[in-house]
Amino acid sequence: MTHDSLFLGISLPWAAVLLAFIATFIWRIFGVVLASAIRTDSVVMVWINALAYAMVAGVLMLILVYPSGSLANTPLDYRLGALGLSVLCMLTVKSLWLSILVGIGGFAIALHLF
Repeated sequence: MTHDSLFLGISLPWAAVLLAFIATFIWRIFGVVLASAIRTDSVVMVWINALAYAMVAGVLMLILVYPSGSLANTPLDYRLGALGLSVLCMLTVKSLWLSILVGIGGFAIALHLF
């Protein structure tokens, strides 16, 4: 048998996907059960929301500062400038979709002009 041998009738890559699904699904179910028991204005829920936003911000900055693929070939100041345009648009116009389009457009214009 090879390293791709069957594990309970499932190949190893599919077994890994299945195990990963089970591992994350357990926490999702736990979150649903726990969320129904926590008030939305409680300190615990405020902390959970802050933690979720911090994780998203951390991943965003990781992608911006240390990108991979073709984004890694672009200058850092173009990427940070596009982020700045998006944040400025979001704070002034308060439209998520418009701020996303402004950031992408600003980045594309900077790549094209400079």
